[in-house]
Amino acid sequence: MVKCSYCGKPAVYINKVGNIAYCRQHFIEYFEHKARKTIRKYNMIKPGDHVLIGVSGGKDSMALLHFLLKLKKKMQRLEITAVLVDEGISGYREKTIPNLVNYAEKYGVKYIIASFRDYIGATLDDIVKTSFQNNLPYMPCSYCGVFRRYVLNKVAREINANVIATAHNMDDIVQTYLMNLVSNSWDRIVSLGPVRSSSEEYIVKRIKPFYELSEKETALYALLNNLIQPDFNQCPYVKYNIRFTIRKLINELEDKYPGSKYGLLRSLLNIINMQNKFKIYEKKYKTCLLCGNPSSHSVCKACLFRAKLNLLNTEQYNKLAEITSSDTEVARALKS
Repeated sequence: MVKCSYCGKPAVYINKVGNIAYCRQHFIEYFEHKARKTIRKYNMIKPGDHVLIGVSGGKDSMALLHFLLKLKKKMQRLEITAVLVDEGISGYREKTIPNLVNYAEKYGVKYIIASFRDYIGATLDDIVKTSFQNNLPYMPCSYCGVFRRYVLNKVAREINANVIATAHNMDDIVQTYLMNLVSNSWDRIVSLGPVRSSSEEYIVKRIKPFYELSEKETALYALLNNLIQPDFNQCPYVKYNIRFTIRKLINELEDKYPGSKYGLLRSLLNIINMQNKFKIYEKKYKTCLLCGNPSSHSVCKACLFRAKLNLLNTEQYNKLAEITSSDTEVARALKS
């Protein structure tokens, strides 16, 4: 049996990069220290912030909620609200909502359940069905990602949260990095930093406290703190996403060459630093003329999707007609 490198107790985790073994206590200390260090390094949170935590009820987001609640005890005047976006995926989200609700009621956490039906006008199941019937060129994960960001931005403005925290870990980041390399989407690559912020008041700062922690470490932290159910299901729409092919490739690379994920993350940060220096792909944000959310164009991606899915109201369609008469980019996006 492998023993903890610090105290000799049975190890629960071995960091193959540093060849260090951790028992339960020392692993939790290591994990939380690294997350706090990331927050300090990138100036993510300060006293007095109101942090909206995007929580799905799964291992990563429950780990983030648990960690930030512990941080709240040490950081004065830190306000936390957990927001679960219910996409409306039959047989899936119903099993994760109770996980958040039970935890929130046990620890006195403020929480909100915001549904696609209320904010978008349809469930994801309905959206996917309509999209396939109309032969629209988008996969379920495209809709889900865009609409989830839309809902979190809307709720953040409603509750006056000035920070949105998500549980993206190192694996999530490097997977997205390679996905964008494959599609040559350099403008998206440079937006994969640990913090996204702006001087514009309508843009809510976004942070990723688990940016330098692996998926395996985050899952173990959740498991050791009894934060997840053993029968947690995978989203039924994952089969449409290239991410899981990329994930398999990266995990195989990491198994054979430990430290590969850290290397990919460092290369990404180097690209982001070069972008910050030369501002090649710098985005200029404005507010969407239909919903008021941040957008790089006159109409945001979420509202364009809603228009194609016939989910806008009459007033919004009239406004969109006015915009497309003078904005060729929006008109072209609606036709694509």
